[in-house]
Amino acid sequence: MSVGTNLRQLAAAGWPLACALATAAMPAGAGPVAIDVGHYLARPGATSAYGVSEFEYNHALAAVLAARLAADGVAVRLIGHRGEMEDLRARPREAEEAGAAFFLSIHHDSVKAEFQQPWIWQGQEQLYSDYASGFSLFVSRKNPRLDESLACASAIGAALRGAGLRPTPHHAEVATGVGRPWADELNGVYYYDNLVVLKSATVPAVLLEAGVIVHPAEAAELATAARRTLTADAVARGLRECGVTTLR
Repeated sequence: MSVGTNLRQLAAAGWPLACALATAAMPAGAGPVAIDVGHYLARPGATSAYGVSEFEYNHALAAVLAARLAADGVAVRLIGHRGEMEDLRARPREAEEAGAAFFLSIHHDSVKAEFQQPWIWQGQEQLYSDYASGFSLFVSRKNPRLDESLACASAIGAALRGAGLRPTPHHAEVATGVGRPWADELNGVYYYDNLVVLKSATVPAVLLEAGVIVHPAEAAELATAARRTLTADAVARGLRECGVTTLR
């Protein structure tokens, strides 16, 4: 089974389950956790070393995370899962209208073009890079709930590290032309003030880059059920530890 086929099949199976569990788990008056599927079909984000779009990775992981939270009795609001939401400001707005307690945007990472090189995968030329791997998290200092956003980002990062994953430092490297400031280096959290979905949110908001999909080994692992489950379990643990449920 190819990486792309694996993602598409699991996403197709996961969304109905996630939606059903999320609806069933939603107690009266509870503000949901908004899970935003990063990017959309017309602009699907980065492309993996295997030619699979970031949106497919985001979609599949968000489905597993939604089901994981809902199975714990956490109310979930899925945003952008149909792939049609082009207006980035509409995403936190939908979360606000749903009374969300927390906004988490799911993404998968890449590196700059100069660090990528071509290879042939299943007869097609793709781009890959061994330059960076690992997860990262982002918060915006323009979000009015920065302290809570950072606390949750750090808790999620700590839980991911506790699960055996490691953060990537490449966003902080000035040599890459980015040089984003650390918010919590130990736990892989950066400041990214102008990310629209974070600065526009009125609730605590975090963006997760679950891994680097141009890295061949990590891209293949990120496409597996085991890695998505491990990530979802760690995110759920982090959200419990930062007290998201007490924000409702």
